[in-house]
Amino acid sequence: MKHTLFITIISIVGMLSNVFAQGNIQIGLPDAAIALFGKGGINTIHFSPDGTQLAVGTSIGVWIYNVQDRKEKSLYPGHHDEIHTLAFSPDGKYLAVYGFQNAIIQLWDMNSDLNEPILTFPEKPGRITKLVFGHDNNKLFGISELGFLAEWDIETGNRLSTQRYGKRGLVTAFNPKGQTLACGDPDNNEISLWDSANDSLGEVFKEKLNPNAGNTLSRILGGNQNNRKGPTGIETLALSPDSKTIASSHIGNIIKIWDVTTREERFSLKGHKEIISTFSFSPDSPILASGSTDNTIKIWDVSNGQPITTLTGHKNSIETLAFSPTEATLLASGSTDGTVRFWDTKTGKERSVFATGHTESIEAVAFNTTDTMISSVAANGTVQIWDIQTGKKLPSPSVPHYDSNSALVLSQDATLLAINGQDNNVRSRVSGLTMQTRSHRETRLLSLPTGDELKSFPHPSEYLALSPDNNILAAVNPREQVVQLWDINTGDKLFSFGIELSLHEKIIFSHDGQYLAIYGYNDQTQLWHVPTQEKIDIPNVKEISVIAFSPDNKTMAVEHPNVDGLRVIGLWKITQTGIEKHKEIIPEFRNGYTAKLLFSPDSKTLIQLHKSGWRSYIILWDIDTGVELDIVSGHIKNIQSIVFSHDGKTLASGSEDGTILLWDWEKIMMKIGKQ
Repeated sequence: MKHTLFITIISIVGMLSNVFAQGNIQIGLPDAAIALFGKGGINTIHFSPDGTQLAVGTSIGVWIYNVQDRKEKSLYPGHHDEIHTLAFSPDGKYLAVYGFQNAIIQLWDMNSDLNEPILTFPEKPGRITKLVFGHDNNKLFGISELGFLAEWDIETGNRLSTQRYGKRGLVTAFNPKGQTLACGDPDNNEISLWDSANDSLGEVFKEKLNPNAGNTLSRILGGNQNNRKGPTGIETLALSPDSKTIASSHIGNIIKIWDVTTREERFSLKGHKEIISTFSFSPDSPILASGSTDNTIKIWDVSNGQPITTLTGHKNSIETLAFSPTEATLLASGSTDGTVRFWDTKTGKERSVFATGHTESIEAVAFNTTDTMISSVAANGTVQIWDIQTGKKLPSPSVPHYDSNSALVLSQDATLLAINGQDNNVRSRVSGLTMQTRSHRETRLLSLPTGDELKSFPHPSEYLALSPDNNILAAVNPREQVVQLWDINTGDKLFSFGIELSLHEKIIFSHDGQYLAIYGYNDQTQLWHVPTQEKIDIPNVKEISVIAFSPDNKTMAVEHPNVDGLRVIGLWKITQTGIEKHKEIIPEFRNGYTAKLLFSPDSKTLIQLHKSGWRSYIILWDIDTGVELDIVSGHIKNIQSIVFSHDGKTLASGSEDGTILLWDWEKIMMKIGKQ
């Protein structure tokens, strides 16, 4: 009998009601789930008007922090969505939240227990890039990426008006007091003011003329000097609280300060090495904070155009900034390194790492041998360790921190991490953004949970695998186009074999460590017997995208196209004489692709990780019958890693949304009648 178990995002609503939580969410999960770890990647932060609360919008919802004691509680919109846009009402009573994927605006009463929103706006407004309350607390303004400004009544949620202020894709900043909207054009260097009350467009701001500026910038950016007359394209925009000053960022990592009254440029500020990603003005307007993908925050005095200080401490890009409305020198910052930090802009010192546990895309997950802790590695190399019983995040290992990774692998017992990091330089050019990626030449092996470096292997890697006994590291070396196997204990190279490198190679050990498979879309899948260093003949199939070994080491599951061009899952028997085709599982047609295959601990169920668009689905197949048993879904974004605990009772899934979900495997099996 086929069952469909859709463990949806909505099921996680209300995990925390009136309680504060320091760790993960353990309350109100669906039947098959045990716990949720992580709070999602940070997208935006806002102080309440009285400065007592900080709202953090993440890839899974909103977290509300008490500024004084740092306690937190989760506000989960009814659709459990990715939040890039939120706003407090001027009196601090309400918080408006817009979800990116479901395109719904919700209104929350901050004096309530945050179980449910008091109002869900009755219509989908289209994609909103900013929410701003009117100064009288009765209206909510939403700015759409399509070039519309909408106005809602917060008592009813009904839309009062919709006005078009410009073309699609303009960068905007809005002051509700004067109902003034500043618009920056990403295609050229134009900034204009739009008066929503009178439906009128102001003058285009004029750049300060410098006869040598064009040639100088052209030499910096390269290309034909006659075709470049200075910065073109507005990337980030901010309007000061008193509406007298506008800050804009441009290609070449340049900040310009504009006088709203005269419509003229006052200063051009330089200092960031990479693109400026976010701005924030201090409450009294003369101080501007700018955050960049160069991991720094710069503080500027916009009254004289002088730099004040540079704030360093974040290990990755700055995503969002917010000044406290009641303490002019208190700045909060959110970064892709997973932390919210507080700064004193007067002294230039970091006050504290205010909040942790936020995580970017999780690439690898592993249980310790006793299944009491679970470790995760994010795309930037950050390692987090959680106590499964208490739900608390344990101290993070001191590991090298990179902007991203060429390759990483976490050992099955969570004691080793092999990583080849890369650093990114994000700059803006006339033709758009460019990213220069520099991969480090060495692959490093680290001990967990300490983070101590054990060995450094003198080669870059594009994919890595650790043998189950932690004795061998296999690495795809892109420069030499070989797969190399290294003895972890001695650092000696055991053997290597050549490959025809493409962008999709992956390698995997069998559960007993006897076999190593490399596969990809370039039709050169290879299987090696590790002890004898012999290559094994495999069936002649093309375009193998995924391989998995069964725990009993008797079967390989392989995803590939059949003779009719349909992508199927082939089950191959591993024998002493070679590999034999056994049977095929033919999935129903679904858009997307198979990202991973995994056998259940008893080798009777095959788990297919299927990705389609933004979402992933864990599909369960009965190996004997080829029947689809179940579908499990619960993450906001794509799942990157799935792994079983050592006792086989728990399935963990790590996602691009920065969270880990633990599933009770026995309950899933009971639900589909397999126990």
